[in-house]
Amino acid sequence: MYLNHDLVTKAVSSLLTHAEKKEENTNATNLLDTGVESMQMIVTVKKISAKMRKMPYRLPLRQRLYEEPCSVCLIIKNHDEEHVEKLKNLGISVIKEIVSAKDMKTKYHSFEARRALLKAHDLFLTDDRIINSLPKILGGKFYQKNKLPGSVNLKAKDLKKSIEDALKCTYFRAARGTCNAIWVGTTDMPAKRLVENVEDALEALVKHIPNNWDNIQTVGIKTGSSLMLPVYNALPEAAKSIKSKNAEEENKDEDMADDKEKKSKKEKRKSKNDSTEPKKKSRKSPLSREKSEKLVKAHAENRAKAVSA
Repeated sequence: MYLNHDLVTKAVSSLLTHAEKKEENTNATNLLDTGVESMQMIVTVKKISAKMRKMPYRLPLRQRLYEEPCSVCLIIKNHDEEHVEKLKNLGISVIKEIVSAKDMKTKYHSFEARRALLKAHDLFLTDDRIINSLPKILGGKFYQKNKLPGSVNLKAKDLKKSIEDALKCTYFRAARGTCNAIWVGTTDMPAKRLVENVEDALEALVKHIPNNWDNIQTVGIKTGSSLMLPVYNALPEAAKSIKSKNAEEENKDEDMADDKEKKSKKEKRKSKNDSTEPKKKSRKSPLSREKSEKLVKAHAENRAKAVSA
């Protein structure tokens, strides 16, 4: 993980403080406004993918993201009363509406009806058997609002777990440009949980981006009314090359310093060994003794001559 946990925590805390102050000011003027805002993770990539995937990717989280008062719409293949009743009896309260693919073509065919459906729900889930045919049925508004349905296996043995797993994810569909927004929670959630959502979502997201972290330029967090607070920023290529060059030079200097230190230690060790060796007594050569004897004899003769004179 390239994210700094402390920096993410600080950014989330700042955004929650900003949302709390905004809510206080809003409540003073508008009593009907709940003040709850969505929190998004903004990821900017260096290069967009050549292949555009229509349906969103699942980004698993540690805790369930879509809870009350969120509203989820489930799109099924056929409007089978028995199957619909079974889904309703699962006790998943956030699923407010169940519609079939046929309903999308008839009941929600008009622009106004489809826009009302889109506005009524926070998340759309669909049977994975019809997911590839849905983009054409749903139309462009679902693309524009980034609300294309996530897939769920409605034929699973444990149907409740299959839907719960889908609700325990956030969803990502690559934008046409370099900037991508991923929903990670709301401002009424605890800071610790939002931090976990950011880290989990980014860890899963990186796997779906070509070249992974090498293709990510910036990562930030924002609410609907705030500026983006950056939590990760990649170095430009030129700066990377300068940094690597400086690192090589530093390593080279360190190696030279190590060599000098080793050489100095070796010289000190050598001089210490030389100082501990016992000094050899110098022996006078026979020639020098003979010469000294002659000098002594000559001095004695001179002295004797001086006395006799």
